[in-house]
This record gives sequence, structure tokens and C-alpha cells, in this order.
Amino acid sequence: MRKIVPFLPILLLAQGVGISAADAAAFELREFSATAMGTSYAGAGVNVNDPASLFYNPATLSGVNDWDISVNGAGLLLNSSGNFTGTTQAGTPTGGKTNPHEFISDAFLPAIALRYRLNDRWAIGLTATVPFGESTHYPASWTGRYYAQTSVVTDYNFTPMISWQATPELTLAGGMQIDYVHAYLSQAIDFGTIGAGAGIPGAVPGAMDGRAKVKGNDWQTGFVLGALWKPDPAWSFGLSYKSEMRQNLSGHETFQYDTAGIGQTINALTGAFADSRGSARLPLPWQADASARYDVNNQWSLLAGLEYTGWSGFHYLAVTSANPANPASLTVTDWRNTWFGSLGAEYRPNDRWTLRVGTAYDEAAVPKAHLEPRIPDADRYWLSAGVGYKWNEHTEINLAYDHLFTPHSTVRQSLADPANAATVRGGLEGTTNTDANLVGLQVTYRD
Repeated sequence: MRKIVPFLPILLLAQGVGISAADAAAFELREFSATAMGTSYAGAGVNVNDPASLFYNPATLSGVNDWDISVNGAGLLLNSSGNFTGTTQAGTPTGGKTNPHEFISDAFLPAIALRYRLNDRWAIGLTATVPFGESTHYPASWTGRYYAQTSVVTDYNFTPMISWQATPELTLAGGMQIDYVHAYLSQAIDFGTIGAGAGIPGAVPGAMDGRAKVKGNDWQTGFVLGALWKPDPAWSFGLSYKSEMRQNLSGHETFQYDTAGIGQTINALTGAFADSRGSARLPLPWQADASARYDVNNQWSLLAGLEYTGWSGFHYLAVTSANPANPASLTVTDWRNTWFGSLGAEYRPNDRWTLRVGTAYDEAAVPKAHLEPRIPDADRYWLSAGVGYKWNEHTEINLAYDHLFTPHSTVRQSLADPANAATVRGGLEGTTNTDANLVGLQVTYRD
């Protein structure tokens, strides 16, 4: 029996981490400045006039005169649909809804950035953001229920930082990331297939479902470094680096048995599927960012940005359960490093108004061979526009709109795959289609 039921519910943590899979590669979020959103983040790491640029490069602390604060809110309005066919591990159809819609939830992302000048050469700052997260909800009885039902994963990040004006042209900065992750995930358990394989009378594959739920959380710390070089009044160049943070999520796994009693029988015979504590490692990737800005004249600026994210550190997820009957397991992810490139422009018709446009390409992190419904990752193409208005000498308001075009994703999970066989998830094939409309509002106050 132990060989038949090595089900790992905390394995969900490898599958479900990303507030929207349509927003950025894997589970990254970056909507922390409406100013930056308006140019598809081109030049975000050199915009010294925007406190929220601290998220993209701490060296933008150099732009604060006395103190300033930025409050940002971004709405993620997402459309998602799919068509799937599922097969139990016994080879029978899973049944259930085959065409789920709107399974990726809309979301609201808040962010705050604060800067304060200590003296001519030193300044300090703080950002509070949500740089990673996911919220997906599939119908409880859909055909891929053994892979995913609900996924809610949120990452809260607080980064205090300090900058030093090394020369009039060069600013160096660094800070500490304080990071908290909380996760809730669920999926169905095919007790019918497990029971039938064990010879339990009355067990029918795909017809006697239970449910597994996982909650976990952890705190970790990391660091961020940045530099900003302005060789002349027209040109600005920025570099920044955020370290990887390896979250060690710990929490509880709980089970709901089927009404036919098959799950309870398995538990009585083997001790498996009993509520327990569990843990899993979840690496949050390192990121390197380069930005450039060229002020053509008093009215026009050209912007560029390039980001490289180290997802390849996510080779696999090893999961450990405190209950020895729920054996530790391994799932291969083999994610890859990704590029995000952007170009943009700003136009200032007068001292009060700024108009922005931008476009970007965002590379998918999840290889096609490992796509599954929790993160139907795909390359993304951005079109952005924004407007800024100086209300008075202290207050500025910025608005932005981004649209993301995403090609469809193809999911091909074979029931012969060792990981799927071990967790009795069966097979799943299908396509998903997603697109996103992002709206940002930012209010900045300067003293």
C-alpha cells in the first residue's frame, strides 16, 4: 500500500507559485510605479524623480532633495480560458468541466516608497511591495482537479536601503530585503484510483474524490545593490541586483476524505493521508537590471531597460512531511532564466504634463515540457501608455495603462510521467488563453 499512495500535497508549492500567471514570467510582479508602467518599465532604474523607482534601483535615492513619498495602486484585470481533457492514473476519463473560464483572479497591488536625505552625500529609503504572488481558482469538479483547484500565494517584501554619492556623477546604494511568503493551495485526490489499485472493494477511479489543502509560510532576508552613473546632463545609466532568497515554507497539510469511505480505509491501513505538518523549499530568484535614459531636449526623453531573472535555480522541489506515511518526494521543474526588455519615451509639452509610451517583451520561465494549469506560462508582449500631472509644487499624480498580449499555452501532462504516477494525478492535456489589462494610479508628495 505504501507504494500506491505516495501522495504529496505540499508538492503544490512547486506548481502554484505566481497573484497572476498572466502578469509576468512565472510568478513575478512589477507593478509598483504608475510612472514606470507608462513606459513598460523602460528606464525605471534611472528615474531619480520617482520615489517608487527605488524598487527597480536603490541608487535612485540620489534624486531626493529633502524627503518624498509615493503611494501606488495597480489593478490587474485578467481574462483566462481553457480547454482540457483529463485521464485518471487508471486510464479512465476524469470527467468534470473541461472548459474553465476566469480561473486567474483579478488583483490589486499596493506599494509604498519613501526617501529621506541625511546630508549632501547620504540618503535613506524604504519600499513595501508584493513582488511575487498568485491567485487562481478552478472549479472543484473540473477535469484537471487532481492538478489544481485553488492557489493563493502572496509574497510581502520590505526593503530599507541607503545610498552614497561617491562622486557628482556616481551614486552607489544597497539595502536589505525582508521577505514573508504565505501560501494556501488545494487539489483533489483520486481515492477511487488509489483504492482500486489496492484492491479495495467498491473503489471506482475518478468517482471518489477527496481533497488536500496546504498552508505554509516563512520569513527570509536578502540584499539589493545598485549604482547610477550620470556622465553628462543628457545621459543616465543604472545597474541593480537583487539576491536570491530561499524560502523554507512550513505549515500544515489537511485532508478531506471521500463520502464512500475509500480514503478512510486507506488511512486506516497505511496511516497515509493524515493531517500533519510539512515543509518545502521555494527559491525566489535573483534579478539583475540595467536601465538607460537619454534626454534629447527639454521635452523628449528616450528610455530603455533590460532585466535578467535567475529562475534556473528552481531545478526541483523537495518536500518533506512530518508524517512518515506521507513520504518525502521530488518534483522536477527545470525552470529557465528569463529576459525582459523594454523601450519607451517621455514627452513633456509643458512644466505640468508628461506623456509616456512603451513596449516590452517578457520571456516565459516555465519550459513547455513542465507546463501545468497552476502556471500556464507563456511569452508576453506589452503595450503601455501613461500620463503625469504636477498638481502643485509638492504633489504629482500619474496614471498608466498596460495591455499584455499572451499566446496560448499548451499543457501536456502524461500519466506515464513518474511524478504524475507517484502522486496519482493521471494525465492532463489542453490549452489555455490569457490576456491582461493593467491600470496604475500613483500619488507622489515631495517636501
